[in-house]
Amino acid sequence: MSRIVSGKQKAESGERNRYFSSVMPRPYGLWPVASGPSGLTLVEMLMAMAITLIMMAAVVNLFANVGASVRNRRATIEMSGQLRMVRMCLHNDLVGATCPTLTWQRPGDDNGYLEIVEGQWSDKNPSGLLVDGDGDGEPDGLDVRTSLVPSSNAPNIPKDWVTDGHGLGDYDDILALTVRSEGEPFVGRGRVLKPGSTPANPIWIDTTIESTLAEVIWYAVENPADGSLGEPGMRTVYRRVLLIAPWTEGAWPVPSGTTVQESLRIFYRHYDVAVRIENGRFVPNMLGDLTKREFRFAHEYQYSGSVIVGFPHAMNLSRIRFFATRTGPLHPFGSPGSGTEERQGEDMMLSDVLAFDVRVYDPGALLRQEPVTGVVLEPCDSGWDPNLGTLAGCGAYVDLGWYPNYPAGGLAGVPGAWYPYPRQVGWHPRNPASGIGYPAVYDTWSFHYENDGLDQDNRDNDDNVSTGADEGTNGLDDDNQNGVDDMGERETAPPYDVPLRGLQVKLRVYEPDTRNIRETTVTRNFVP
Repeated sequence: MSRIVSGKQKAESGERNRYFSSVMPRPYGLWPVASGPSGLTLVEMLMAMAITLIMMAAVVNLFANVGASVRNRRATIEMSGQLRMVRMCLHNDLVGATCPTLTWQRPGDDNGYLEIVEGQWSDKNPSGLLVDGDGDGEPDGLDVRTSLVPSSNAPNIPKDWVTDGHGLGDYDDILALTVRSEGEPFVGRGRVLKPGSTPANPIWIDTTIESTLAEVIWYAVENPADGSLGEPGMRTVYRRVLLIAPWTEGAWPVPSGTTVQESLRIFYRHYDVAVRIENGRFVPNMLGDLTKREFRFAHEYQYSGSVIVGFPHAMNLSRIRFFATRTGPLHPFGSPGSGTEERQGEDMMLSDVLAFDVRVYDPGALLRQEPVTGVVLEPCDSGWDPNLGTLAGCGAYVDLGWYPNYPAGGLAGVPGAWYPYPRQVGWHPRNPASGIGYPAVYDTWSFHYENDGLDQDNRDNDDNVSTGADEGTNGLDDDNQNGVDDMGERETAPPYDVPLRGLQVKLRVYEPDTRNIRETTVTRNFVP
């Protein structure tokens, strides 16, 4: 039912609406809105763009930091993994050493050998590339303004130098020994005759050889200054493994018209077998044969008729190292141009190495306490001085020949040092002034030099008449003192006629992209 509103009521209702609209605020959202499009001012747009750019910069920087962190961590993990693998390999070789670290080994005992060669360079004087031969105040072989070799961070380095090169360490040491593998056998390459062919007209087939015994040589090669092998000053560590496998196809004929060493170089291109040359043929070595220095890898010897001569059969470092006098690319086990560059990849263990340092334990090594800082320094530390500070103790792992000026009578109240003088192979106590210098050599030695029928020292009586060969085992008192066949009558002597109580090898590697340095130490105690 509709309601009828009079005109008077309408008028009163309009008055009330106008009154309330004038005195009462309108509810939110009921105010009239201006018609037409809305937008941002120029200032608001610039502020929005600035905030966006700041956020993008923060995000980019965050991702850059994350990426660098991942790259560094990945490089560190990879470098640590490689170092761990090499450390384990070196540790296994030392654990498997077949020869007791005592001198005067007899070949008939089939013990093999252990030999250490200490070169002239050390942590204090690490490389010939750092020598300033022309007197201009800068190293001759290292570009100190662009080199990637880490610096020592010494305070007196010129401002325009990026490095002084003393981040390098000792590298020219060699560790050679015979090893028995208790786990997986050693594997090397060799050749066999193709069925149907004969030694007179051979057709060879490449194959692999396995043995639980091997002659193992560890050493490092430094990149030369010309950059032909990579960043000058960086080192590469190699491990040469020659299997002791006398059952292999032996008696290979030696190529005609070649020297002994050249013939061995050609042989080692195709065989990873420890051999010697006898009567014009290659003969595989056994452990007892390798006790003799002349049958070891890279040791020099020649023939006089059918007799091997050339004592003391020193290791020829040019057979395994790159020298400035040699040209062309590096071939670790052959001369340049011989086509043996494939050996570099097979025997290489680590690249970008700063130090490969072989040390021996000397119970008489002097530990000195630095007077200012109170730090105890060992002989191989850069700040060590025999006359600096107070004596803090004795016994440390040191380089052979760590104190060339060691007092002849020793030091009062201090255990006698074993390895202070650098003694070369061939040193003899009867003439101690000779044979002093680098490379210093520790060798388990062979007693067979005293009964091999050769006169190694050519010693004579006062009338300049030779007393003959093997004076130390001939049953006579040739020197008329200390009785028959005393030590003084022996023709030869190991450079260090003392036991080797312990051996330590330091490996320091460098990752150029991230500039990370990692070091590992392998220590082997030989005390029974």
